[in-house]
Amino acid sequence: MRAYEIYKRLKDRHDITLLCMKYPGAEDREIEGLKHHFAGIECNNFTRSVLAYTLNAAQFVRRHGDRFDIIIENFLPATPFFPRYLTKTPVVLQIQDFWGKHVFKRYPLRFGLPMFLTEKFYPKLYPQIIFVSDVTKERFHLQAKTITIPNGIDERLLQSDEENDNSILFLSSVDLYKKGLDLLLAAFSRISPLYQNVILSIAGSGRDFDLLKHEIDKLPLNVRKNVRLLGWVSGEEKTRVISRALCTVLPSRHESSPISILEAAACGKPVIVSDIPELAFVCREGFGLSFPTGSVNGLSEKIRLLLEDSGKREAAGKRGREFAAQFLWDVIAGQFEEVLRTAAEKS
Repeated sequence: MRAYEIYKRLKDRHDITLLCMKYPGAEDREIEGLKHHFAGIECNNFTRSVLAYTLNAAQFVRRHGDRFDIIIENFLPATPFFPRYLTKTPVVLQIQDFWGKHVFKRYPLRFGLPMFLTEKFYPKLYPQIIFVSDVTKERFHLQAKTITIPNGIDERLLQSDEENDNSILFLSSVDLYKKGLDLLLAAFSRISPLYQNVILSIAGSGRDFDLLKHEIDKLPLNVRKNVRLLGWVSGEEKTRVISRALCTVLPSRHESSPISILEAAACGKPVIVSDIPELAFVCREGFGLSFPTGSVNGLSEKIRLLLEDSGKREAAGKRGREFAAQFLWDVIAGQFEEVLRTAAEKS
């Protein structure tokens, strides 16, 4: 989403190609004015897809990298393909997240250990790195030239106004462990019998989507009937979903700079987050509440607090809009462009 929001604002001035992992049915084409090249194989097996992408992406950069003025590598510990050493074109690394030891809880050791080690050494190979969060940047302890360019919002979200539908909203990628969806389901199971007209809306997609449905099916019927799976939402539909919610919840175990929090703030909605350092700005800026990471009790208490206090919701929502107004994609795209222009000129 960050890529689309930034690059669609730059496409009239630059020729942009996105190198993406191939999936069943993927075809090289132009989408929203951006060229897409899909590297890898059409396969439903995640491990094979990742390996094929890594090899084919390296091959693409080796063959065609010199045609570009600059390359931005979005760092993922699972797909290191060393483009800096495959072309004369300058490569800027972009890091959006930090896994650390969480990788061992999310993946088997045979996958987790290589990813853990890659995250340790790979960024040190690059002289210039873009981060989306200062907290994430501090976790890497790098000597390279770094700059933070945050995520943003569409200005139209600041004018959104919808009547609420008594929903609590989760809006993010569907990753049970990382995003704490197991905690959210457990907390909602505790409060749902007390607030039978309140709905839990889960918006987003991801590789754990089927697992999420399985976990929902295990909930008691009186709780399950108040859970809505919305799938992927975007554009005006996403704006409506956020604007109608009483509050949004992101109980992540680890994060970087989630766009969904800024979008909720822009729509005037209070947010509830885990108390990890990356999300501390929510309480610091006064537009939400935090709970102890991993605590179902803590999460359910904070949800109840917001459900019962409309004044607190309104005050937090107002402060959220003031905060989010500082992060417009138009401005961020300009900052991103300037960093890349400088890097290309110095090469």
